[in-house]
Amino acid sequence: MPVPKLLQLAQDLEWLGCELEHYGQLHAHEGFPQSGPNWDAFLEKQRGLLITAEKIERELRTAISFNPTALMGVDFPLDAALEAIGVLLNAVEEIRQAAVLSVHELPGKVRPFTRMVETYLHAVGGMPR
Repeated sequence: MPVPKLLQLAQDLEWLGCELEHYGQLHAHEGFPQSGPNWDAFLEKQRGLLITAEKIERELRTAISFNPTALMGVDFPLDAALEAIGVLLNAVEEIRQAAVLSVHELPGKVRPFTRMVETYLHAVGGMPR
């Protein structure tokens, strides 16, 4: 079975978040110069993370806008699904802010986010257990 798009994006976000934190450390060890290969890599990873966060946000909003009945599982009523999506959207916003303001916090935010997405997909039947 192929990996659901939302989960793939969450895994990409996790990878980019950890890479961004790594390049942030390298950049800090260099004294925060505004140029150089580590600075360029940092900016590239930051842009990639922000773009991926936007894609995740779009996926979550699309799930609500176009097919709310697909959000419901046998034991997962619509109000709980909408609340779960709200929690995921808030987590994406926290990750986005950390990517800009506090890169050192990213690994602790992106790793749990991937698990949150997996839990959500299992609950709504978007992924087998």
